[in-house]
Amino acid sequence: MYKSFKVPSSEVPGYSATHRHPEYKDGTQNNKYANITTVYELFKTAETNHPKAEFLGTREFAPKTGKFGPFEWISTTDAAEITDEFGAGLDNVYAKYAPELDSFTGQQPLGIYSVNRAEWLLTELAGFRSRRYSVGVCDSAGVDCAEFIINHSGLQVIVCSLDKIPRMLDRMANTPKVKVIISMDKLDCSKPNLSTQAFTPATVDKLKSKAAALGLVLFDMSQVIQMGQSKPTQATLPKSSDYCTLCYSSGTTGAQKGVLTTHGGLIHAARSAQLTLKTENTTYLSFVPLVHCLDRYGIYTFMFGFIQIGFYSGDMNNLVDDMQTLRPTIIVAVPRLLNRIYDRIASSTIGAKGAVGFLSRMGFKSKVKRLQAGRSAKHALWDKLIFNKVANIFGGRVKLMISGAATIDPNVLTFFRTSFSCDVLQGYGQTENMGSTTLSPLGDPSTNHVGLPNPGVDVRLRSIPEMGYQVTDAPCPRGEVMVRSDSVFKGYYLEPDKTAETMDGEWLATGDVARINLDGTFTIIDRIKNIVKTAQGMWVAPERLESIYNTNPLVQTTFVHGDEHERNLIAIAVPDPVSFIPWARALVSQPKADLADLCANEKVAVTLAEQLKVHGALAGLSAQEQICAVHLEPTPFENVNIGFYTSTFKLRRRIMIVHYRKEFKATFAKLGTNDAAAVDTELFLSA
Repeated sequence: MYKSFKVPSSEVPGYSATHRHPEYKDGTQNNKYANITTVYELFKTAETNHPKAEFLGTREFAPKTGKFGPFEWISTTDAAEITDEFGAGLDNVYAKYAPELDSFTGQQPLGIYSVNRAEWLLTELAGFRSRRYSVGVCDSAGVDCAEFIINHSGLQVIVCSLDKIPRMLDRMANTPKVKVIISMDKLDCSKPNLSTQAFTPATVDKLKSKAAALGLVLFDMSQVIQMGQSKPTQATLPKSSDYCTLCYSSGTTGAQKGVLTTHGGLIHAARSAQLTLKTENTTYLSFVPLVHCLDRYGIYTFMFGFIQIGFYSGDMNNLVDDMQTLRPTIIVAVPRLLNRIYDRIASSTIGAKGAVGFLSRMGFKSKVKRLQAGRSAKHALWDKLIFNKVANIFGGRVKLMISGAATIDPNVLTFFRTSFSCDVLQGYGQTENMGSTTLSPLGDPSTNHVGLPNPGVDVRLRSIPEMGYQVTDAPCPRGEVMVRSDSVFKGYYLEPDKTAETMDGEWLATGDVARINLDGTFTIIDRIKNIVKTAQGMWVAPERLESIYNTNPLVQTTFVHGDEHERNLIAIAVPDPVSFIPWARALVSQPKADLADLCANEKVAVTLAEQLKVHGALAGLSAQEQICAVHLEPTPFENVNIGFYTSTFKLRRRIMIVHYRKEFKATFAKLGTNDAAAVDTELFLSA
C-alpha cells in the first residue's frame, strides 16, 4: 500500500511528484486550531483551558548532599503572571538601555544563554509579549560559538544563568554590543542550584564590580520582575508574520547561519505534528538543548493538547534519575543518546550471558513477531519477567518516543519499540523548516524510513545528476529533498544571498539526499556536502555508516572518513570502556593495561577493525562501504575542547577532518594501495 498521497500530474523534468500526508490531500491543515496564530496565543490558550495546572517543573538541588529532590511546579496561572511581569520589566530595560529596533528584522532580539530550565521558556514567552524574538546562545562548540551568535545577531540584552556571567565578562572585548545581562539566578545566591553552587555573595559582588567597570548593567530576573510590577506596561502582542526566534543552524559543514522563523511558521510546524500525534496531557522531560529547534518544536506541539514540562537537572549523568522522578509519557531525543542507552540496556538483556540473556532473547523475538504482525508489543509474560524493568528505567509510563536530528539505526529502533512496548517514531526536518517535514506513522512497525510528509507540508525530490541520483531511478526515485510549507523559514539573518541559494522558488532545498520507497515513505541517505567520493569513484554516506558501527558494543562513537585519492574507508573509533577494556586486555594478555595503552596497541586496532567489518556486513553494508582500518581514540569526542559536536550532538565533520589529519594520513599509509579483503561473515561467526 502506498502510504503517502502523490499529487496527480505534479512531476516536472528533474523533480519527482509532490507528496503529501494522505489525510490532508489538499495541502492544508483543514483549519484545525485556526484560532491560534502565534506562540504567545498558544501559551495563553493553554493557560485558559488548564488554569492552575502544573506546567513547568524543576528539581531543587541540595548543595550539602549534592542530590536533587522532587519536581516543584509553576502552574499555568503563575507562569502567565511571571511572563507578564517579566515582560513588562523587559520593556523598561529595553526602553532605557537598548531602545532601537534591529534594522534587518524591525523587531528587538532577546538573548537566552543557559541549559534547559524553566526560566529559559519563561524568558522566551516574556519576550513574545512585546514582539521580541528569542536568540538562543549555544556554547557546546566552545566559547567562540557563543561569541559568534551574540555578535552576529546584534544582541544587547541577554538573560543567562549565573555560571555564564563570568565567561561573558571575561570576553566582553569580543562582544562589545552587549549592554545588559540579566541573571536567571538571584544575585544574592539565596536559591542554590547547579549553576550557582560555585558562587557566594562575595564572588557575585566581584562580578557586579567588574560589570560596572566594563559599562555593563547587571540585574537578576527577580529585579526585572519587580520593575514590571512597579511600572507595568501595555503588552504589544505579536502577529503571525512577526519573527519569534532566530535559531542558529548546527554548522556541521561550515559557519552557522541564523534562521529566522515567524510565529506563524512555528505554529504551522507544531500544529502539523499535533494533527498526526493527537497528544493530550503530556508529561515531558526537556533535555535536548532548547537553543536548537527540536525541543521547542516538541514543547509547542504538545502544548496544543497541554503539556507538563519537567526540566532535567542540568547534568546528563543524572538523566535517568530525572526520568524516574518525573516519569514522562513522551520522550524526544537524538539518536546518539538513544544509541548510548541502547548499548547499556541491550548488554544486560539480549546481549547478556546465561539465563538472563537466553530469556531476554526469547522474549525479544516473541515481541518482535507481535509487532511485525501489526499487534501491540505488550506481552504479559515477557513484560513481567524482563521488560517492565527496562521500561522502568525511563519511569515506566512512556507511551511515545520520537527520535530526531539524525537517522537512528533500525535495530535500535526495534529494540526500544519492543522493550518499552510503545511507539518509537522517526522524524525528519531541518532548522529552516522548524523540524517539520516528515514523521513515521503511529503503529507502523517498519524501520529504515522517516515516514510521511506532515499535514500541510509538500515534499518532493530534485535530481542530482552529478552524483548519480535521479528522480527517474527505478524502482525508487532518489534526489535532494525539497520542502514547501508555511513552516519554511523567512530567510537567513543578514544573508539574503545564502537565502536565495537555499530556495528554489517557493521550495526549500534541504541539502539532504533521500529515496522515495515503494510504499511512499522517505528514507534519508545523507547530506550532499557530507557524501564522500573514494578513489574508486563510489559515493559513500559516512553518517549512515557511523549509525551502524556505533551500535557495536565495543565502541562509543565512530567517525568514518574517505578521500578521493584513497580506495578504502577508515575511521576514528572511541571505545566504550566498559566493554572494550576487558575485551582488549584479554586479546593482548595484559590484565592491567589502561585504556590509553590498549588504544595504542596495533593488534587491538586491527582486531577491532575486523570486528567492525563483521558488524557492518551483518547490517548489510557492501564491501565498498566497509571501513578497512581504525585509529583508536581514548578521549571521547565531547571531551575534546574544540567543539566537535553541534547542540544536537551531530559531528562537525570539517573540524574533525582538520583535527585528525595526521591520524588519517598515518592510517591510510598503513593500508597502502591494496584493496581490502572481503569479510567472510559466516567463517568469522563459526570460528
